[in-house]
Amino acid sequence: MPSDDWIGPDGALGRFVREEASKTLRAYRDQPKLVTEHANTEDSLARGGYADRQLLELIQNSTDALAGTGGGRIRVKLTRKYLYCADNGLPIDQDGVTALMFSRMSSKRGTGQIGRYGLGFKSVLNVTDKPEFFSRNGSFRFDKQYAHDEIRKCTPNAHRTSTLRLPYPIDPTVAFHHDRTLDLLAVQFTNIVRLPLRRGAFQRLADQAGSFPPEFLLFVDHIQDLVMDVEGWETGRTFQCRKQGNHYKLIKNDQASKWKVFRRIHHLSEAALADRRSADEGGTFEIGWAVPLGRLTEPGKFWKFFPTMTPSLVAGILNAQWKTNEDRQNLLPGPLNEELIGAAGHLIIESLPALVTEDDPARHLEALPCRREPGDNHLTNLLRRHLYRKLADHPVVPDQLGILRVVNEVHYAPQGIPPLELQRWSSHPNRPRDWAHHRTLTRDRLATVSRILQQNTGRQYVQVKRSAIHEWLEELVSSTTQQKSILKYQ
Repeated sequence: MPSDDWIGPDGALGRFVREEASKTLRAYRDQPKLVTEHANTEDSLARGGYADRQLLELIQNSTDALAGTGGGRIRVKLTRKYLYCADNGLPIDQDGVTALMFSRMSSKRGTGQIGRYGLGFKSVLNVTDKPEFFSRNGSFRFDKQYAHDEIRKCTPNAHRTSTLRLPYPIDPTVAFHHDRTLDLLAVQFTNIVRLPLRRGAFQRLADQAGSFPPEFLLFVDHIQDLVMDVEGWETGRTFQCRKQGNHYKLIKNDQASKWKVFRRIHHLSEAALADRRSADEGGTFEIGWAVPLGRLTEPGKFWKFFPTMTPSLVAGILNAQWKTNEDRQNLLPGPLNEELIGAAGHLIIESLPALVTEDDPARHLEALPCRREPGDNHLTNLLRRHLYRKLADHPVVPDQLGILRVVNEVHYAPQGIPPLELQRWSSHPNRPRDWAHHRTLTRDRLATVSRILQQNTGRQYVQVKRSAIHEWLEELVSSTTQQKSILKYQ
């Protein structure tokens, strides 16, 4: 049994919960139409775009509770009977309760935390009728049947009622006594959400756990580890992220992937400020670009700490507080996102040289977006155009020494030369330097250079001009002759 530092239902938070529920019932008595409005809001959020995001939303809330604590842990446990999500962040307070009860009342404005609007928690109503929140400050429960009965007392004609507007305080020690898992979690953690599951909810939540994207840890440095345990799994899953400079190691159990993460702070213009949602305070946004060093050719997506459905087609993840539709699934057009796209483009361009290696100085070209395809998103195309327009006058193609040059400042070897011969030419000590490095000359990388060149020339369908074989050989002979003449007269 946990120590007695878990405050009971008569504490300050318990009194606040009772007072807020009483105010809600008085409001319903004075304006019965609010009952239907609140019920419709909850149903829309629970069964709409948030319908299968319970795990993401709970982990997001735990992540925000841990912000500013210096780092902490999140534990998710799913059984046939309950879903638990626990963290050792700051205990919930009155503002936190308000955010759970209402919509768009979150106090997390302009804080850099993930959640902004207090909507995501409503998604739990798609898997439970009795969500419970245990915290050392005070614990409370929502109950669909209880709320329905209480609301009908003051509005007898109500048919559909909300659940999350009427919490009531509970004694955590009673729950700990009857639930061994909850009891053990309470020893280690500060906040615990427990969801008694409806029939059929287990498998849906297990699927969410199985597909959970651990890459979100790349953007929340204060999370030490996230542990998921699902009944039926042979072993749980532990996600960790280790950072050294901009080098990150993302660990899933005993498997690790290497990433580089680049960040940029952008100050919004007046037009972008005017396009913000009212809940977004402050004039600065952080943009992050996380690049998987072993998978540069895989096109990525825009993320809002978790993946959206909008492709970026740039390698890895472009993360920011994008303006999205309500369920955070798709980016919306408008001045804010369009300005952030430009800032993201600058971040990518200034970060490309950090992807270069000595063995492959052209590797960064694989991170850039592929050609435009029918149906590409407006913002996807905007990012592509911005990148190639800026790269047209920016050093991006490695020469024979691996130094990045503007695309039209170097020559390109002839087509049809076997890779081994290209490498032999490039290894000659007297080769001319102003020729593209042989690692540039793959089909896909040259296609990327051609797209940049199109912006440079202002013409469509321009391809890299490949030299003739005799020019390629003559350049080598000429350079060798010059080098010998220099040595002769030294």
